[in-house]
Amino acid sequence: MGLILKRLLLIAAALLVAAALLEVGVRLVDRGARVERASRLFDRPDQDAEVPQAQALDDQRTMLHPYFGYVVDPRAKGINPYGFFRTSPLTTRSPDRYIIVFFGGSVADQVFALGQQALIAALKRDPAFAQRDIVVLSTALGGYKQPQQLLVLADLLAIGAQFDAVVNLDGFNEVDGAADNVQDGVNPFYPLHWQGQAQRALDRGLLVHAARIEAARDAREQLRTTFTAWPRVRHSAFLLALWDALDRRQLAALRRETAALEADLATQEKPPQVAGPPFAFDDDEAMFTEFVEVWARASLEMENLCRGQGIEYLHFLQPNQYFEGSKVLNENERRVAWDQDVADAGRVASGYPLLVARGRELAGQGVDFHDLTMMFHDDAGDIYSDTCCHFTQRGADRVAEAIAAAIIDRSKE
Repeated sequence: MGLILKRLLLIAAALLVAAALLEVGVRLVDRGARVERASRLFDRPDQDAEVPQAQALDDQRTMLHPYFGYVVDPRAKGINPYGFFRTSPLTTRSPDRYIIVFFGGSVADQVFALGQQALIAALKRDPAFAQRDIVVLSTALGGYKQPQQLLVLADLLAIGAQFDAVVNLDGFNEVDGAADNVQDGVNPFYPLHWQGQAQRALDRGLLVHAARIEAARDAREQLRTTFTAWPRVRHSAFLLALWDALDRRQLAALRRETAALEADLATQEKPPQVAGPPFAFDDDEAMFTEFVEVWARASLEMENLCRGQGIEYLHFLQPNQYFEGSKVLNENERRVAWDQDVADAGRVASGYPLLVARGRELAGQGVDFHDLTMMFHDDAGDIYSDTCCHFTQRGADRVAEAIAAAIIDRSKE
């Protein structure tokens, strides 16, 4: 019996030593990269989380909507009955509350999610808001672009939603996403990835890809559920790195099937319900000018709707790292937030000067318009978190504080 006990103790000791060596080895080799990413996965909220984190487009289970193009499946965790993240946007005003609702794409969703505490704190420092309950809501979803924001606002107001302030943070999708549609042979003012939304239920091959995409999403969620059930996973570099490796495998499968789906869609003839009304542009300048005009007209209509309901409408043009002169990217940003192919495509270079110029005209037409494109000009810190357009926590906080400052200025008029 004593010999068996000694052997068990030796085995236990060997396992402890092996676990310790794995922890040390991962920390030395990984240098925090996988661990940091897995920690962010760990912090991704469930339905009961108090403050939501920004949602990755890969994680969105979208479905068709008769007016908005698409929303997130309300059966998913953290999604309200209207298909948006977190709290329902169907609200009622009262003197002791101040209700702010975000409109836009994934950047607006991110600032809502990551920056709302900074937004609330900045508002609370002003006497006009210090004693009011600040409620922050969002109808922003990845890929949304005008006129989707306009349509969402019109529908919500029609069914009785009440807001104090509408914050529309957009611009990038309106030029980049619209150009994606043109490239795909879809009307530029239809929702982004519309051909996938409208056509995947019509073709058996597309259904196979869609099913595999959903299976990969389910596998990622199951991995998260499994790993977060372990009590000390957050404190183990090895477990976090293992989780990250397995998650990356599923994410690669998801992206592989998404690419296959898009490739199949590109080869198929597009019926009118997919392609939309025919379009043609004389050249790229004419194309981007039309994109910006639709963006501007939609903003004017949002202003008109809000004014009729006694709502403050504030429109913000989002910053982007590919807009020349807007920020000197630091070494880390050049590594994680710069893609030369994106820069060479020239969409931001072509569209953003037009957005800035047309935004000045919007301000002259009565829209409370704010150009944020140069707000990071002198900021040497990490602002951008990926090669598209999204922010770090620092960047989201700074944008949120700029929005709060505009709301405060508006309250003093």
